Amino acid sequence: MKHQNIRPLAYTSKMVAVVVPLSNRTDFTPEEEISLRHLMHFLGRYDKYFVIPKSLQFEYPGFGLKRFNDRFFGSTAAHKKLMFSPRFYKAFREYRYMLIYHLDALVFSDQLMEWCQTDLDYIGAPWIQCEDAPWIQEPRVGNGGFSLRKIESFLKVLYSSEYWVEPTKYWRDLCVAKPKYFQFMNFPKKYIKRLKTFNGVRRHMACYPWNDDDFISQYATKYYSKFRIASFEFGLRFAFEVDPRRCFELNNRTLPFGCHAWHRYDRDFWEPYLLKEILIDKGRDSHLPSEGAG
Repeated sequence: MKHQNIRPLAYTSKMVAVVVPLSNRTDFTPEEEISLRHLMHFLGRYDKYFVIPKSLQFEYPGFGLKRFNDRFFGSTAAHKKLMFSPRFYKAFREYRYMLIYHLDALVFSDQLMEWCQTDLDYIGAPWIQCEDAPWIQEPRVGNGGFSLRKIESFLKVLYSSEYWVEPTKYWRDLCVAKPKYFQFMNFPKKYIKRLKTFNGVRRHMACYPWNDDDFISQYATKYYSKFRIASFEFGLRFAFEVDPRRCFELNNRTLPFGCHAWHRYDRDFWEPYLLKEILIDKGRDSHLPSEGAG
């Protein structure tokens, strides 16, 4: 696989962890079992963790556990809060990267170290404009359910000192053309907007109506100017999500490293590539990480 802008990196056993967020249940659906089967077959040699609620009684051979507050589980909104939490990324800070692997993802080969060698900060399945993604104006990277994230870079975004809205511009747009009484009534806002609690990245994230991956795709470079997101073409080599048949054509009729939401978007396309049986012993992995808490 040819990569663009590769920076040589020394191999370390702490290069990458595979991170599998669960919900607040312990049973797997048949589709989740298939996703897990692909993970164990192709990426079984890496450190792997389930991310679970503190209250959940759960264990699985070959996986470590990272536990977080129950409020981060059970809904899309809760999961977004987890993905925006510095505590989540700090829990894996011994690694350079994490591969987020939701149990509606598939992986088709072991290219993980090669993707880490690109030294990009974020790679996810690109979005293209289609019936399933009509909000997309221009193709871009990308979905977070199967994504590679550089942990230090995400923490730099989350701890950014940049303003969400430049305070002087905010005051000018709000009040300059308004009557004096309006300016007087809103005068405290002129100074509140200089407080990062009310006008920083965390406030922006809390108010953001869409998912964390959309925020990262659009705003990560605003808060950390050196944040590097994969190009659309490069992202296609990494993963597909919506309209996989079209993505397959755009990717020179070549399978990517993985995919997301395979049984939601055109399951028939993915059916020939599914592993139909368990090909390895789930408990054979000798590279077992220990349990931790977030």
